[in-house]
Amino acid sequence: MGRQLQLATTRTDETEALRFVESLAPIRVFQSHAATSDDLWFSDLKSIGVPPWTLYIWPQAFPWSPVYRQAGGPQCPPERAGLFYVANANTAPVLELSRSDLPRKRYGRIYWGSDFSAPGGLDYDAAAFSRFVDSVWRWIRKVGKRTSGNSYSPYFFPEAYKLHATEDA
Repeated sequence: MGRQLQLATTRTDETEALRFVESLAPIRVFQSHAATSDDLWFSDLKSIGVPPWTLYIWPQAFPWSPVYRQAGGPQCPPERAGLFYVANANTAPVLELSRSDLPRKRYGRIYWGSDFSAPGGLDYDAAAFSRFVDSVWRWIRKVGKRTSGNSYSPYFFPEAYKLHATEDA
């Protein structure tokens, strides 16, 4: 089963989160689709723009070899045909960060698929990665604020919280 937390973040908040994860282990960040396999990867945190709406964070302390494929076929959306993607991202030691769209009140999430997508087992130390994820989750709960007592409300990061509080005033 996977694990996730709902987040409300700005781009500044996302950078802060990525820097925290990077303080635990060197990371590489990639997007879901790009024109070439090299273009999937961001060279540094400053090069991440909008789109993409989903980022994948790989802590390099957990060995993994990405497998690249090219999208296509009858079920492929035309806008993705010919683009490259990481075919084994669902079974990799990565965190998926879905980005927030605060003006539309669409909140993101951070997600680890765990063994949900790997019925044959994982090729990395899932127990060690789970401890890594626990550290990230603790930090998010420490930095983020919920706006209600509801356990399903997102964790608002500092800049997103200020925007939300200003909006409600």
